[in-house]
Amino acid sequence: MKKIPDFKFGATSMTMASLVDHMNEAKKVIIRLATKEDPLEYHTLTIVADELSAFMHEYDNGLIAGLTKFYDCSEYSQGRRVGDIRIRIANPQLNILSGTTPSNLLHFIPEPAWEQGFTSRVILIHSDATDRDLIDVFHTPFRPMPADMVHDLEVISKLHGQFGWTEEWARAMHNWKLANFVVEGHPPPNHPRLKHYNSRRFAHAIKLSMISSVDRGNSLVLEKEDFNRALGWLLEAEVAMPKIFEGGKSSGDSKAMDEISHFIHAMGSASEAQIVNFARKRVQYATNIPKIIQVMEQGGMIVHCSNDSMGLKIFSAPLAN
Repeated sequence: MKKIPDFKFGATSMTMASLVDHMNEAKKVIIRLATKEDPLEYHTLTIVADELSAFMHEYDNGLIAGLTKFYDCSEYSQGRRVGDIRIRIANPQLNILSGTTPSNLLHFIPEPAWEQGFTSRVILIHSDATDRDLIDVFHTPFRPMPADMVHDLEVISKLHGQFGWTEEWARAMHNWKLANFVVEGHPPPNHPRLKHYNSRRFAHAIKLSMISSVDRGNSLVLEKEDFNRALGWLLEAEVAMPKIFEGGKSSGDSKAMDEISHFIHAMGSASEAQIVNFARKRVQYATNIPKIIQVMEQGGMIVHCSNDSMGLKIFSAPLAN
């Protein structure tokens, strides 16, 4: 994208004020002489942040509100008494590509926020570390800049105008809606935190159809092929989305259980006395230790394998990571 002339990037770290400034500066005007229409003004900005916390250090309600607003691409205006600031941004459009770990995401986004607008406007792509191919970094062949991709992105960046659609595309979208968004046995995600995301799937499919269309060519016409590709992308992402929440946000007791399990596994086996002595420095309330041991046993994290001479249980940890 850096090879594309006049392509506008936002800063890695942003506040709402700086986001508005960057968006205001990312102005483009298309002079439409052929159609004799008024000039088309729009503002488009792309933010690429390797780590979400680098872009937004903490969950900022003001910034989140701005991101939610820019998703809809409707006019944004801002007025401040200090310095008599007046800003009007016509047709703002923002792209964000960012990564994070599931545990950091769940820690970063507070529980109530999953019922608000921002998270419903984000497509979450989950991948296990085990999915990655092993690469020999010392013998990896040089990969030149993909000239065809650079050319295509440059052409796409110059496209403007309103999308049209075929009747087949519109019928496919409507039939999907009539089927309660179920396709070939793939219902919408049923995780509680994705409830409000489901209400935005129709809009996501339209936007992804647009991406498919400009990937195919310059017609700016949505065809049934674009619906099929858009839905394929969406379903592929949604299959893995619930995995993000499987680990959950670790509590203090949960982390203590992991350490206890590792301790027992490293020892080969450990008595209740050894476990209590190890755990008392790692849990907030020592009186909870017997209950923690019981929960770990019930969950299969530790296994009662024998008893010592005093009758105390001896545990092993076969499932330790």
